[in-house]
Amino acid sequence: MRIVLLICLALAVTAGACSAGSTAPCPDGTDRFLEYRLFMGRSDQQGEVVDDAAWEAFLDDTVTPRFPDGLTVLDAQGQWRNAEGRILSERSKLLVILAPPDSDGPRLLDEISAEYERRFNQESVLQVVSEACVAFT
Repeated sequence: MRIVLLICLALAVTAGACSAGSTAPCPDGTDRFLEYRLFMGRSDQQGEVVDDAAWEAFLDDTVTPRFPDGLTVLDAQGQWRNAEGRILSERSKLLVILAPPDSDGPRLLDEISAEYERRFNQESVLQVVSEACVAFT
């Protein structure tokens, strides 16, 4: 029994050490970037509040000045549970931005999210951050 516990503990420690903070190098010809994804709903309790014109204005005055080098916007259909426990479905925007790891990306995304929540009375903006190997060809 004691040996089994030691083996389990060794496996757990080894697995944790392998996954914590170790990143595989990017392939030749690519650079490490951070990929930021913002999931932004377009409705509130009364219905859609972010029409196409409002989205374009937000993109122009809030997002683009912070990430002028480029970004991608995708139309999406989202579903989520609000603070009251109701499941809601709504049109959404998925904003994808790639930036070097040493950029101000996290701060800028927090600013974008806060402004979106304030301007359009949103409970939250979902942020996902992951590493990516990027090639500009």
